[in-house]
Amino acid sequence: MTADPGTLRRPPFRALLDMARAGNLPSVASNVIAALVLSGPAGAAWPSGGQLVQALVAGFLLYAGGATLNDVADADFDRKHRPERAIPTGVFSRNSALIVGAIQMALGMAILIRAGAAPWALVVLVVVILAYDWLHKRWAGSVVLMAGCRSMLGLSLATLPGHQAGPWFWTWTAAVFAYIVVLSVLARMEYKQGSGEAARTGRKIGRLLAFIPLIDAITLAAAGAWVGAVVCVVAIPVGRWAQRLAAST
Repeated sequence: MTADPGTLRRPPFRALLDMARAGNLPSVASNVIAALVLSGPAGAAWPSGGQLVQALVAGFLLYAGGATLNDVADADFDRKHRPERAIPTGVFSRNSALIVGAIQMALGMAILIRAGAAPWALVVLVVVILAYDWLHKRWAGSVVLMAGCRSMLGLSLATLPGHQAGPWFWTWTAAVFAYIVVLSVLARMEYKQGSGEAARTGRKIGRLLAFIPLIDAITLAAAGAWVGAVVCVVAIPVGRWAQRLAAST
């Protein structure tokens, strides 16, 4: 029996965080740090404060916007399979969620363009995000698009002034891409299972999402960027904590 959405209604701010998959934002922060450090000037252990703040805020907004628009695309599916989400419960209408997601995406792009990122990279990033949102329930190959979202965010950051994509950056990009593809393949199994098994699979996916910063930390340590590596390791328990407060899948 499907639960009555009215009994699952959450406060608007909590629903907004859940639509944004805020439980994954620590891993987004870790990806941003890795991209900036690995593409930064030789010998630079840490990006400038202003650039880091802009990149983090933009990364959060782009991720939140993509996740929110994902809920817009999946609204009909979620009414049956995820009735606790914001649109099925009526906390946000489909149109209002569309507006929220579009604003988040636009603000994220604007911040990075103002910071000097290449517009072409940001356009490709947004196209990949929107393609994933629209196709992921329709095309098994969309796991590549999911991985492309994080990879293109990193590449967009590598186009900021003073940054370039060198060997360590590409090594990290390939590792993150492969990890997300495998994770996404596992995630596709969730709705092919019974409710109990699907819940267990969802929890496993959440843990795997929280461990994305481990890829960042290993690559940074191998490149000799120990400050960034330590910060990314810390993002793992922070991510697990964040997942208890807001949705990650």
